[in-house]
Amino acid sequence: MSLHSDIERALSNTRTLHINHLIGLGVPGASIARLGERQLPFGVLSIAHDDDGVWWPDDEGRPCVVVPVTERGEVVDMVAFNSSEPHRWWWRLGNASLLGADLLNTSFPDGGLRIVSTPLHWIAAAGEALCVLNWSAPDTEFSPLRDWDVLHVDSPLLAERLRKRLSRPLHVPTISLDMMEQAA
Repeated sequence: MSLHSDIERALSNTRTLHINHLIGLGVPGASIARLGERQLPFGVLSIAHDDDGVWWPDDEGRPCVVVPVTERGEVVDMVAFNSSEPHRWWWRLGNASLLGADLLNTSFPDGGLRIVSTPLHWIAAAGEALCVLNWSAPDTEFSPLRDWDVLHVDSPLLAERLRKRLSRPLHVPTISLDMMEQAA
């Protein structure tokens, strides 16, 4: 299956009861609607997953919320999570490090960027936030966060994780000056 067919299947499975369930978990209905105006918001699929954090559709699996991850308007991956464990998620392909990465190219009046702890919180924020999906991503994924005046976070744990990740020294390779001999 392709990402496109997985998304279509997940969207077609989504019913009012799923939306009401998310609303019952504290996701504002208006946020779901605003997110849906900008991109494919979420769907529902039964999945199975491996220990490496990758999932695949499985009719015998566990029902999960599936969120498309877009960059520059294109779907690059999807994450799935069970609403009873929103702090744990799995990737469809493993390509996505940040949910909401396109916001890194946006400016906000207070000079700050909102960062949330989970994809569920990202839906609740109407996609107007960033969610770190892969804390082991290369420094190039995290470097743009250093350019913001303020990072608004939703928990002390997230604040600490960001502080640790952003304060890691950047790798500077050994620089060797090799003088070429000039021909006489």
